[in-house]
Amino acid sequence: MRHPALLFRLLLEHVPMAVVALDARDEVLWTNPGFLALLGADSNLVGRRLTDILRMVTWLPVQPEGEHHSPGLCWQRVWLASEGREASRVVLMAEMLPEDAPADVARLLAFVDLQDGQVEAVPPLSDPHTGLASQWVFEDRLRHATARADRHAQPLAVLMMRLDRADEIRRSCGESAMATLTAQIGRRLAGTLRDEDSIVYLGGDRWAALVEHPASAESLQAAALRCLEAMEAPFTLSRPPMLLTLSVGIALYPDDGVTSEQLMARAAQALEAARPAGYAFYDRGLKQRLSRRMALRRRLQEALLSPDRHFVVVYQPQVDLASGRCVGVEALVRWRHPERGMLPPDDFLPMVAEMAQMVRLDRFVIERVIAQHHDWQATGGPLSELVIAVNLDASLLEQNVFDGRPLDRFLRECGGDLDWLSLEIDARSLSSQAEAHGLLLRRLSRMGVGLVVDNLGESPVDLTRLAMLPVSQGKIGRELVHGLTDSRPFARQAVSALAQCLKALQLGSIMVGVESTEELAAARRKGVGRVQGNLLGPPMAADALATWLAERPDRWVLRES
Repeated sequence: MRHPALLFRLLLEHVPMAVVALDARDEVLWTNPGFLALLGADSNLVGRRLTDILRMVTWLPVQPEGEHHSPGLCWQRVWLASEGREASRVVLMAEMLPEDAPADVARLLAFVDLQDGQVEAVPPLSDPHTGLASQWVFEDRLRHATARADRHAQPLAVLMMRLDRADEIRRSCGESAMATLTAQIGRRLAGTLRDEDSIVYLGGDRWAALVEHPASAESLQAAALRCLEAMEAPFTLSRPPMLLTLSVGIALYPDDGVTSEQLMARAAQALEAARPAGYAFYDRGLKQRLSRRMALRRRLQEALLSPDRHFVVVYQPQVDLASGRCVGVEALVRWRHPERGMLPPDDFLPMVAEMAQMVRLDRFVIERVIAQHHDWQATGGPLSELVIAVNLDASLLEQNVFDGRPLDRFLRECGGDLDWLSLEIDARSLSSQAEAHGLLLRRLSRMGVGLVVDNLGESPVDLTRLAMLPVSQGKIGRELVHGLTDSRPFARQAVSALAQCLKALQLGSIMVGVESTEELAAARRKGVGRVQGNLLGPPMAADALATWLAERPDRWVLRES
């Protein structure tokens, strides 16, 4: 009778509250009679998951009074629904784990049933006037959403909305009509936002909405504009139709606040800065940056519709370290922006990918490269002997592209021999989609097209899986290359290991981004086959490349090999 586990169980069986013991998987290890009575269960619940037995909606922590007060416990009001009871009920819940609890018990949940008078004092789940979630449910959702966002490193946002000219409308229409308008506005906003978003009426002619992942500045701007547009249709009361507008303030997690209280306060401050029928971010500069980004997006859309007029292809030499000669070039795209001049890929390619237009742009580059190669062959000389590499987005490997032409069919329709063409594909995309695209890659290889694994070292990849594909070379990414001169040894060890792995798999190696003599010397020491970077030659237009190569007899770039 003095065994600690037995004494612990006897204590919990007779404690005046409902108690359930759970393991690390939230499966029931044991319940006391009070827990079975609370749920209206008449059978053993051991081994079942807690979420299969009951449903809970929690409210903010409370400090219970009188007989419910227990030092060291944090009690919460909970709406509890279970299989054994038809209606949900309000209880107090606390989590605890005494020091003398058995080893297999991960946590204990204790419940105290509230009396009828106490239940009436607990706010309802929904607002009786608007039908939206009640404020305490919204606060609880916001608190849990910030915790999830923190765990998953994802953004979220709070939109706070205010009815413009509310006092004037109330004076002219009366409080009863105002209550009707409030309910109508709430229904419009709820129908405008996504089903997974939460919206609440805060009182004082204000609403708040919780928008979880994805919650980018662009998507939040679109959500705010949809809320404003939802007010455009007239509101009908027992008098002529009314035209109403809202103002919207936006606060983002974690940039503007990391707690629910901070986010609500920052959204309110943003709302104060918003003009009638307008919106404002708490970060005053975000709207301007977003406006510039949207203008850039519009320009880019126009450019993609006429790529011949707006994009140019330049070529950067690739040098073989064993011979010191230029043996190939990589084709790189540039955007000729009407105001900002020539833009590098990093300034616009991510936006092209967001717009799902990489197939269109990559096809333009391939067509330009094929046409340029035909011109070089027609004139003869060293340029016609170069291998040309094109960086390819993985979306071009899909069979269901916009015009129904898979990549191999597109290349065949371009015509001619393609044994001079190499396609560089991101290592992570190629590794994760090896099975899906293996057949297409083999068809490309039979056409003579070389396949290069790009960006090695920048993300985890399965080299053995890649080796099963018809690839001929691997390209070591810029991040590792730029770390070669760092005092930390990781980059040097990683480059050495990658070069050895590629050699063991009988794949050629290319190091890109070589900008200094130190990086070039490191490439030699690590046994890298080819190098590419501004130290050897910058990206050049076709005419400039012809001049550059003419100045180097027999394509010699490095005299000492």
